[in-house]
Amino acid sequence: MLIGLISDVHSNAVALSSILRDFDGLQVKTILHAGDIIGYNPYPNETIKIFQERNIYSVLGNHDRALITRNTQNFNPLALKALKWTSSVVSGSERQYLQGLNNIAIYSVDGMKIGVVHGSPRDFNEYIYPKDLVASKTMPPFMSAMNYNLLVLGHTHIQFQVEYQEGIVVNPGSVGQPRDGNPGAAFALLNTETRKVTLHRADYDHEKVIGDILKVKLPAQLAERLRHGR
Repeated sequence: MLIGLISDVHSNAVALSSILRDFDGLQVKTILHAGDIIGYNPYPNETIKIFQERNIYSVLGNHDRALITRNTQNFNPLALKALKWTSSVVSGSERQYLQGLNNIAIYSVDGMKIGVVHGSPRDFNEYIYPKDLVASKTMPPFMSAMNYNLLVLGHTHIQFQVEYQEGIVVNPGSVGQPRDGNPGAAFALLNTETRKVTLHRADYDHEKVIGDILKVKLPAQLAERLRHGR
């Protein structure tokens, strides 16, 4: 069975729809999302509705949590402006959906224990980069302590996977705002039979999203970075 792994959609319903078309072609039925459904991009309500309609399993990201709690203490100016706009347009039912999400989730599929969290299990807002993992040949304590076969992270918007004897740590990358130099919408696939993860990209209409960002008067920097994946 193939499971779709995604993260950091950030209100980019256009990019998400492109990935879902790929998933449909591959007959992916289960999709796990490592947080940040909203933020940065101009389609928060549309994106949440897709999550509901497609039964995408998600945990809270820091932008989702900030929308609920109104705590934006660690937000940079761009993120703060985007969140304020998002908060002004998100409807009550969509806000209620976000309130129902958890900080961390554990799934058992075909004998695999899969953990999903936005930052890391020891700190939901922690940034985990590839360099933090590849320096060690042993599984990091925050993964081995929970006996995960697969740990799915987000938050950095950088796509990577690191394999250990005990299991895999994967960041499927950002669907809606990649920051690793590749502007394609990022995702990963888990084959539960082989227990292998593969990393992928999907093309989408960047210019439509860019135009809509500018139309609702979100910061122009948010539009420009979609072209370059930075």
